[in-house]
Amino acid sequence: MKIAIDGPAGSGKSTVAKGISKLLSLSYLDTGSVYRAFGYIAREKGINLAETQELMSLFEDPPLVKIGIAITEVFYKDKKLERELKGEEVGKYASLVGSVPTFRERMIIFFRNIVGDAQVVAEGRDVGTHIFPDAPIKLFITASPEERAKRRFLELTAAGVKTTYQEVLSALLERDKRDMERPLYPFRPAEDAIILDTTHMSVEQVIEEVLRIIKEKTPHLRV
Repeated sequence: MKIAIDGPAGSGKSTVAKGISKLLSLSYLDTGSVYRAFGYIAREKGINLAETQELMSLFEDPPLVKIGIAITEVFYKDKKLERELKGEEVGKYASLVGSVPTFRERMIIFFRNIVGDAQVVAEGRDVGTHIFPDAPIKLFITASPEERAKRRFLELTAAGVKTTYQEVLSALLERDKRDMERPLYPFRPAEDAIILDTTHMSVEQVIEEVLRIIKEKTPHLRV
């Protein structure tokens, strides 16, 4: 079984996906971290994002991705990438490389190869629409821009990243606009996704609701 959880930055989808992964003992794939890894590598190498061939060369020496229960680890050159993937600048690069159609098409294959036939809770921005469109359970978790910026700001400052709430909000709105206006693979909920607005919900409430939905759609599954 594959569970697809999509949503914008700061919506709480990562926390919820990890929680569901733990409760159901399923592997967890954070597609956003992988995109950030490619964006980070592209920035470090000084790759011209306007040159598709140059950008596609990233797949000749891609990051290594390991998934497990509530964990997605990304390595490059035998180094685990963690702090390198934080910050709005890397997030901007991730969005920019992801806006290139040829690159995004290759990333879909990359993600499918990581998971294979395994059961997984996968979260990102186009898991239900393009990566695993046949997933039996698709959710789109969102919240108001102000609430998402607040959550993202707290997450970044807790990780030691220096920023301000206004900078986070501006970057968040800019990325939302850029991703939604992509000519191909625009950011949007899957047509059959269940949309959850978490603006006024606690993490526990959201996880409880997601478990209810999973149980309703897969009554044979012990939840």
